[in-house]
Amino acid sequence: MTLAAQIISVVTALGVGSIIGVVIKHLLDRNAELKIKLKTINEEKYKSLLVFMACAMDINKRRYFSLHEQVPNETSEDYMNQLKEYYYHSILYSSDKVILCLKEFIDKPCKENYINTAKEMRKELWEKDTNLKFSELLLLEK
Repeated sequence: MTLAAQIISVVTALGVGSIIGVVIKHLLDRNAELKIKLKTINEEKYKSLLVFMACAMDINKRRYFSLHEQVPNETSEDYMNQLKEYYYHSILYSSDKVILCLKEFIDKPCKENYINTAKEMRKELWEKDTNLKFSELLLLEK
């Protein structure tokens, strides 16, 4: 092979390699962007779910939240129905553990199930577990 042929081979290889590099970088950037969008969507949904859960346990809690509801919820049962709707949507985007904790809360709405659900949401969103116990996370009400 002549020197000219070798130079052409090297230049061609570098060109194909850089094209492949650009394509791979684009795919990785797109994947990272999709993960960020999904995390943002989940964070907003989880915030709403936690508010609805609090209101389902105690309707008087709704006065502490600014809610942008399509249909105003007036009773704890209304909030529970809203939660059930979100539960079925969550099957599309939530981890198995969040789905199971949310189901547990719907079946038995209590502070412990609320905190367990919030802990699983936190773990899913931020990949952070907690060693805090239920008693350490529970606010004492006066």
